[in-house]
Amino acid sequence: MNTKVLHIAQHDNNSYTLGRMGKHNVVIAVLPDGEYGTASAATVARDMLHSFPNVRLGLMVGIGGGAPSEKHDLRLGDIVVSAPRDGRGGVFQYDFGKTIQDQPFRETGFLAQPPTVLRTAISGIKTHYESDGHQIQEAINNALQTKPRLQKKYCQPDMNTDRLYRTDVTHPLDDDASCTTSCSADTSALVMRRARGEDDDNPAVHYGLIASANQLMKDAVVRDKLAREKGVLCFEMEAAGLMNHFP
Repeated sequence: MNTKVLHIAQHDNNSYTLGRMGKHNVVIAVLPDGEYGTASAATVARDMLHSFPNVRLGLMVGIGGGAPSEKHDLRLGDIVVSAPRDGRGGVFQYDFGKTIQDQPFRETGFLAQPPTVLRTAISGIKTHYESDGHQIQEAINNALQTKPRLQKKYCQPDMNTDRLYRTDVTHPLDDDASCTTSCSADTSALVMRRARGEDDDNPAVHYGLIASANQLMKDAVVRDKLAREKGVLCFEMEAAGLMNHFP
């Protein structure tokens, strides 16, 4: 029996999964259970680079809160890929700046943009998907058939569960049951959206600015303000801790 020994750096608290994608060796780490935020992400990345100093490219994959708008039709299950826009490096740290009365948010620090090789790959992927579409839904369905216990949690949401509420609707505080009962009954609170057709990608892939901070975005007014002023597509809580220190 062949035994593969994994040597990790002293004081590295990460747990790793090793594998391959094509010709590339891959190592995966996750945040500790119950932890999130830019500081935790930076700590995990730092320990990973100590144990795997030859890591060439890092991909941060996680869950974000979408910022739907008239220009960007984001739905539950869609994918947002960080890409530089309007002089910004692809990730916008929205808790690092100045909020001035009656003026747009003014950032005071800037994050590095993704490596050139990844930005070049994005151009090729976009061209390929535009001509041939993607097979993401097929891959999801195949995975769920192989692992049927995951279907309830990870199946693609339909129009009945993917409801977009108007910005001015205030939901009951920390009470999902009350919200499901009261908010769902009021159809006037919903933003009506057409169903996606056969020619639409579902899930859709969007490329642009991701907003990141050490706070959970649950204010629809602030969400839409940053989406309108900065072109933000979604909000998450880890990427800003990686952009300047992880490849």
